[in-house]
Amino acid sequence: MRILVAGGAGYIGSHMVKRLPGAGHDVVTLDDLSCGHRDAVTGGEFVEGGLGV
Repeated sequence: MRILVAGGAGYIGSHMVKRLPGAGHDVVTLDDLSCGHRDAVTGGEFVEGGLGV
């Protein structure tokens, strides 16, 4: 399954991004990096942006 993790460069999201591939999922991380860090996202596709208008 392909899973979008919004806020994936933050503390909780980055832990999810690390564990989901081990469970057989493809991960897409979405984060605007206002509080997160790009180097916290170790795998999958990364999209810089947000869900807000």
